[in-house]
Amino acid sequence: MAATQLLKSDCEILLLDQKASVGRKFLVAGDGGFNLTHSETPSEFRDKYDSDWIKNTIRQFSNKDWIKFLKQIGIETKVGSSGKIFPADEIKPIQVLNAWKEFLASKVQFVLNTRFLNFDEKQVEVERDGKKEKLDFDYLVLALGGKSWPVTGSDGAWVQGFEEKGIIVTPFESSNSGLVLYENWIEGLEGKILKNIQTSCGNQSCSGDLVCTSYGLEGKPAYAINGALRKMEKPVFKVDLKPQMTPEKVFEILKKAKNPSQGLKELKMGEVAVFWIRNFVSKERFLNPKELAKAIKEFPIGIKGFRPIDEVISCAGGVAESEITESGELNRYPTVFVAGEMIDWDAPTGGYLIQGCVSSGYVAGKAISKIIN
Repeated sequence: MAATQLLKSDCEILLLDQKASVGRKFLVAGDGGFNLTHSETPSEFRDKYDSDWIKNTIRQFSNKDWIKFLKQIGIETKVGSSGKIFPADEIKPIQVLNAWKEFLASKVQFVLNTRFLNFDEKQVEVERDGKKEKLDFDYLVLALGGKSWPVTGSDGAWVQGFEEKGIIVTPFESSNSGLVLYENWIEGLEGKILKNIQTSCGNQSCSGDLVCTSYGLEGKPAYAINGALRKMEKPVFKVDLKPQMTPEKVFEILKKAKNPSQGLKELKMGEVAVFWIRNFVSKERFLNPKELAKAIKEFPIGIKGFRPIDEVISCAGGVAESEITESGELNRYPTVFVAGEMIDWDAPTGGYLIQGCVSSGYVAGKAISKIIN
């Protein structure tokens, strides 16, 4: 996206990638249906991001702008039932990537199998065919990724070099990760689904289904509360096991039932919910309809932690906001910009991650374009 903003400029553009083809992580996103962005209003959309820097970046290149650009390169989009934006039917992720590469081809030189090593004010050091070399630049945009999905090249190897230059890098942490529960919470439940629930933690909440695994819970309602859980010394979140009913309605059904077990049956509580309630609600609360209703609406679950960073969807952490300008230019190294997941911002799944990356590329490319034109 940074290169795209420079197509009309009188400059030489090299796009370097350490893999044998560009956009490997872009294609990984396609494994889950290739959710490109979301159709929310601009203000609702920006609220999904955690830092002022990324919110301001999204303001400059919004979800609407991204959809418009995709159409410009021949990619029509559609809105899914939940408001997510996808490529139109029959358009595969590789077709989106190829259309974009073709759009750039007349001006951009792709340099592959080239690994980033280091940089200074005027040169970037790379390794190619086992040999180190230094390339001169007027402007450098680094999009080195975070630390999730290392198979695509984002292994976080760049962090040490940045820290040696005095650039603050917030440690990477798992984000949009499954939740690791204590063993007695998941015994015999692997593969079971907790349907139509709502998770909440701090100011974050999300509705949907949770899937029980051998280690804990997976699913969007688990991923969406990662940020709030990371801030807690002893992370605990709450689950509304019956979000479609008011607390009063749940209490009414339990009160009228001949016993608590019958009440759970009438509420159509699933197997996982019943297991948790029977095992982790005290006998006194279980026998008290009012307390049982409260437990169903605000069921607390403590977690051991998150999945390893190399297997999660994305990661939090990266170059600190205090180290860059609003366009991603490093304060210590003018003419060097950073973009994408290597910057310290976080967002849930649902098209917000790709949008954050392309928007950060846009502001970097636009800033350079204004200087040289």
